[in-house]
Amino acid sequence: MPKVSYRPARVFAMQLLYAMEITGQTAGEALPGVLESQPLADEQKKYGMKLVDLVQAHRAELDEDIASASAHWEIDRMAKLDRIVSRIAMVELLYVSEVPIKVAITEAVQVASKYSTDGSGAFVNGLLTGFMQKHGIVADAKATQKIQANKGV
Repeated sequence: MPKVSYRPARVFAMQLLYAMEITGQTAGEALPGVLESQPLADEQKKYGMKLVDLVQAHRAELDEDIASASAHWEIDRMAKLDRIVSRIAMVELLYVSEVPIKVAITEAVQVASKYSTDGSGAFVNGLLTGFMQKHGIVADAKATQKIQANKGV
């Protein structure tokens, strides 16, 4: 059985969160339009919806983390996609133990680079580095296992 790529799920989550933010719609209202834009396997859609649900459930604390990790930028001045991609990576780092830290960071940087501004990849990378420092997240195998054990995963 081939392994499923979660990049499309992350892009789907980004698109759905973006649609919700710019239209004021709920996930259920925005979902049909987003699903029309790209085909997804059931597992990808399920994972993307998990990310959307986690971002919605923790949005206030994620935005506090974004604000503190980007000391010289007001959150409202940041590109919307940069904020959304950062929120997705943050929930993966905090709440999705099966995603390796380096994968969450690399995916966020690559998605931001492809879909947002020219400097977005570097901006998201810096923002997530500050976030990881604040939360004591270290991107090596032994530390990853220790962090996941401490999170009760």
